[in-house]
Amino acid sequence: MDSTPIAVIDLGTNTFNLLVASAGPQEQLKVLHSEDRGVALGRGGVEQGSLTEEAIDRAMTALRGFQEQAHARGAVRIWGIGTSAMRNCRNSDVLVARAARELGISIRIIDGDEEALTILNGVRQVLSIGDRPELLMDIGGGSVEFVLATGHAVMWKHSFELGTTRLLERFGPADPMTIDQELRLAAHIDDHLAPLYMVLERHAPHRLIGSAGSFDSLAELVQRSRNGPDLGEGDQLTFEAGEFLEVKDRVLQLDRPQRSVLPGLPAYRVDTFPIALLLIDRVLNAGQIRQLAWSRYALKEGAAYELLFA
Repeated sequence: MDSTPIAVIDLGTNTFNLLVASAGPQEQLKVLHSEDRGVALGRGGVEQGSLTEEAIDRAMTALRGFQEQAHARGAVRIWGIGTSAMRNCRNSDVLVARAARELGISIRIIDGDEEALTILNGVRQVLSIGDRPELLMDIGGGSVEFVLATGHAVMWKHSFELGTTRLLERFGPADPMTIDQELRLAAHIDDHLAPLYMVLERHAPHRLIGSAGSFDSLAELVQRSRNGPDLGEGDQLTFEAGEFLEVKDRVLQLDRPQRSVLPGLPAYRVDTFPIALLLIDRVLNAGQIRQLAWSRYALKEGAAYELLFA
């Protein structure tokens, strides 16, 4: 078995995520380093379909830092994965070309269906999915991916251009979110997620699995509300809808300065987290789902698994 480390970078619309890993026993990832950085790649341009020069510069700064971290841990090959912002912005090729020319990093832009399935491959490494349908949700800055699956099959998948950065630019920041803002945002979400709601009505998944991103912060806040230890290196957590609602109601009452000092909420998620909570709430409500689970593993882990073991 080749134990040479590899590096995978998930170039998200809001956050870039690095994973350095090697092949472990029994087809398990051996994680050597994991890190995320707020880049705001889609800020000021994702709704207009163009990455700003400033966003591309921020992306290159993050990629240089990630390259240093990867090389320090023995990873020579670095794979970049472009998602919603890069697949929807007409000048994404500028970032792809600069990354290749200046850093030797190859970025492959994937479509929403491939993104959803790769995320599922990551989640399956840490969470067991049984015979009953479960709904996977991954909230990005540009899009939200959903996969309805059992342990044996993928029943349905779809990517919606409904990410938190996209909604933030359209509806403005919450400081805190007013009732009118919440109602308008909820109506917009419900309108765009109508195809998902039909699937939920038909198949009635019993659990919502949230992967990485905003769900990392949600899991941390749920754990803190239990007065439990920090999640630290933990990679999964199960909780009830009631616990989610307690966190949602508390966070939506906070203004930006209060959110900025909330333990467990990183600075780059202060503006988008209320929107993420409302997205989750609408899905739980539509599907009458009462159980949730969080997986730290998502796109980059799924991609690393495919590269190392496929």
